[in-house]
Amino acid sequence: MSQPVASKARVIKILNRIGAHGILTEVRVQLVDQPRMQFMRTVKEPVRLGDIVDFEDTELTWQSSSSSNSNFGDNKL
Repeated sequence: MSQPVASKARVIKILNRIGAHGILTEVRVQLVDQPRMQFMRTVKEPVRLGDIVDFEDTELTWQSSSSSNSNFGDNKL
């Protein structure tokens, strides 16, 4: 099984604080190496506009590995 890929993303918009005490912050980020790719992330540490955030690309890795091992759609009984 392959290791998750660590990527860097720049915070372009702070959306809102979530969690019981507002510990987490939802932000919109833009990949540093692919500026046209943007998505939302939840960040635990304090963050400001323009900050660079490291994250592991576990969801994309999980989707690609699970789609090849999926039995969904096989109607063999």
